[in-house]
Amino acid sequence: MSNFDPEKVKRELSWLQKYPHFEQRPADLLEFLGEDYLNIYRMVRPRIREELKNIIGSEVSGDRVAKYPLAIFTGGIGIGKTTVASIVLPYLCHWVLCLKDPQEYFRLLPGSRIAFMQMSTSEKQAKEVVFGDIKARIDNSPWFQTYYPRDTKYSNQIRFPKDIWILPGDSAETTFEGYNILGGILDEADSHKVTKNKDYAESGYQTIHSRVSSRFEERGFTLIIGQMKRGDGFAARKYEEFKRREDAYASKLTIWESFGWDHYEKDENGDPKVFYYDSHRKQIIPRGVGAHMQAGERGDHIIKIPVVFQSDFENNPEKALRDLAGIPPAVGDPFISMPHKIYEARDRWIRRHGDASPVGLDGRFADWFRAKESIKRTVHLDIAYSSEGDAFGMAMGHCRGMVEREGEEKPYIVIDMLLRILAPAGGEIFLGDVRRILYALRDDFGFKIKLVTMDGFESTDTNQQLRRKRFASEYVSVDKDLLPYHDLREALYEDRIEFPKYIVHIERGSSERVEILAKELEQLVDMGKKIDHPPGGSKDVADAVAGVTFTLMGDRSFRTNRRHIGIEQMKRTQSDIDRYAPGVGVSGGGISAPVPPVGTKASRIWSTR
Repeated sequence: MSNFDPEKVKRELSWLQKYPHFEQRPADLLEFLGEDYLNIYRMVRPRIREELKNIIGSEVSGDRVAKYPLAIFTGGIGIGKTTVASIVLPYLCHWVLCLKDPQEYFRLLPGSRIAFMQMSTSEKQAKEVVFGDIKARIDNSPWFQTYYPRDTKYSNQIRFPKDIWILPGDSAETTFEGYNILGGILDEADSHKVTKNKDYAESGYQTIHSRVSSRFEERGFTLIIGQMKRGDGFAARKYEEFKRREDAYASKLTIWESFGWDHYEKDENGDPKVFYYDSHRKQIIPRGVGAHMQAGERGDHIIKIPVVFQSDFENNPEKALRDLAGIPPAVGDPFISMPHKIYEARDRWIRRHGDASPVGLDGRFADWFRAKESIKRTVHLDIAYSSEGDAFGMAMGHCRGMVEREGEEKPYIVIDMLLRILAPAGGEIFLGDVRRILYALRDDFGFKIKLVTMDGFESTDTNQQLRRKRFASEYVSVDKDLLPYHDLREALYEDRIEFPKYIVHIERGSSERVEILAKELEQLVDMGKKIDHPPGGSKDVADAVAGVTFTLMGDRSFRTNRRHIGIEQMKRTQSDIDRYAPGVGVSGGGISAPVPPVGTKASRIWSTR
């Protein structure tokens, strides 16, 4: 070792007399981070060092590899989950390699392999992320290189002397058959596949834990790491379970807890600049009120946050809570917690096109609703299942240009039209009529429909029929995949979507009128695995808009018009009017209408690019 310390040698000899199965005293956790072992002490954040010490134990044990047999380390993005994993597995190997004969100590047959495993969402992910960091820790460790260098012939595994292995793999139950697993890490806790019949994260955890406990009982160790993405997901369940168990350790950190308050800007008194946030109401509260409430018995939902993150919580509270504070959306929470963004999106459409909807209360298209330019459109159909309260929903949209948000260029989405059709009493919507609407939009109204996506009953047959008419079509589910709705919410919060005001009768034969898309979006509920409507509600038109948004966000071929849109270009001005010949209107989406004298109500239909 680099520094010879007689007192340290004396202590180690005393320890070895107490635990004669060891040929070396294993390092305690903080020693292991130091220059004689991993040599990364100063590069590991103080709070992460503290969490590692809590998991492994502050003093080295001669009886077990870690203080707790079970642990979970979760929270926001960037808190150091990969760092923790890349330290824990080398430490477990170090502890076992310090034994004279690990197989004899654990009462295994001579030559039995003792394995430590790292499980991720796929074998490729396992090898490329955490496993790469584990290998780097070991290859740069003076202790491993001096005493137990790994066998470099194996690139996809780490093999030490004494038949000690580290294996990467996925959550398939057969991945680690035949191995004596002493310790394991389940990575990306809430990113594993979930089907109707199987939660792969739960299955993977049971695979690790059952193999550890069946061979090594309480002397083994299982760690879960990963972001908590869903309020009812695997990580949330295990976090709550481990908090209650005496044999488990549970840690959830915010990004600012991980870095420490000294990392952030201070005020004139040397205190961190902060704001207070109510995670239940999803709103900023006055500093004095927040400090008082946080100190109270029921202040667990009041969070003190560095001011550098204030805009994140103002502009997209769900994302900020999940990614920065490590608080996933609760099941039953409103999906869109900033309903004013819904009406701002509608008002942006009205400012450019006027308050006349492309589709009237009678379900007919307005006479002025025609395409002037060959901008690519996409249409999403949400096909009704039956007359039992279902309705057919349809939306058409395009990318108007690109806007900059958070340092990235993202598409600005225009919803050209919305349509909702109730199934007839005692019957179903005839899909042939639905297809004729698409034919009219393309062949009669001149819209260049590049892609039709659909979700619902008999969509396979409709796909075939559309392809015969030379429509490209795909199946896109907004129920089975949460991404379409997350794309839509992000576009709303970032002020880069607009849609027309669309009024319908709420039910067949009813005189009650409602602005259907605004109502549906405002009532959406996050159910964990699905974005749903409340009992008696609907989301047919919202589904259609989510489907269009999903396509325009993911398919770059719709972004042929890549010009950057600034704030002033979103407004209709007199200079825009003067730029064109009298009587001709040119819209950002290529929708054209005759322009009456400026100032009349009808002139608001007109808009500019």
